[in-house]
Amino acid sequence: MERNTGKMTLSTFQTIIDKIGDDICFLLVYHQGEPLMNKNFYDFVRLAKQKNIYVTTSTNGHYFTPKNVGELIDCGLDSMIVSMDGSTQESYEKYRVGGTLVRVIEGTRLLMQEKKKRRSRTPNVALQFLVMKHNESEIAAMRQLAKDIGVDRFLVKNIEVRSIGEANKWLPQNPAFRRYNFDGSTLRVKNDDQKYCSRPWASTLINWEGTIVPCCFDKNAHFPMGNIRDSVHFADIWFNGSYSAFRNKMLADRNQIEICRNCNQGFKSFLTSRKWQKRTKSYTEAEPENK
Repeated sequence: MERNTGKMTLSTFQTIIDKIGDDICFLLVYHQGEPLMNKNFYDFVRLAKQKNIYVTTSTNGHYFTPKNVGELIDCGLDSMIVSMDGSTQESYEKYRVGGTLVRVIEGTRLLMQEKKKRRSRTPNVALQFLVMKHNESEIAAMRQLAKDIGVDRFLVKNIEVRSIGEANKWLPQNPAFRRYNFDGSTLRVKNDDQKYCSRPWASTLINWEGTIVPCCFDKNAHFPMGNIRDSVHFADIWFNGSYSAFRNKMLADRNQIEICRNCNQGFKSFLTSRKWQKRTKSYTEAEPENK
């Protein structure tokens, strides 16, 4: 992370809802941080649900408490991901440095127990396993752990790397769980011949202070399009010269855009082709994310 970090205020989120709430159908309340550390999170969700928006989030699972598991249900959150990247503490902390696996397990179990107690379908909870070189043998154990905890879905995700060194350290041996073609010296994202991505036409990302960028791969806001707080109408940003230039550049040659060269995700990460499945079937949902 190179850009300044911070927490979105309730005022900024209210501005978002006021300006584009009627046009949003699907909202992800997270980006490069832990959403449950923001005291306004539950109000964010409530405001979005007043506009009938589907709301999802992703957490590292360290901040579940007896109080807030009830709030997660009451606020109307539709779904959430809980990241759990190892079936043992030794495996888990190799990537989640400083994290405590038992805390995540017990917190997630607490949430699922509260859901069952209230007979609530929401939030639909997915346990997500980031598969890497050191833990790729643990998929079956993680699937069983997901079943034992009682989550609604089990997801396997592949890891993003940015260099040969990172590839050698983190990429699993099984190519089915890589988003790259990698021979030990050359690293290329799979499907890098895609002509364009639909995200700049169908979605946008708003950082904590209101800056708008094309998508979540622009982690350091190298392509700022404007600020939601400064515009009278969102359309002033959506159709401005910066956005148009970015879209045209993508259409001309997607690979000339740095943030696009390491991406092959499209909307697969967020919008699955299947709706929620019965819990007894969902533990087999472990397909590589790049498909």
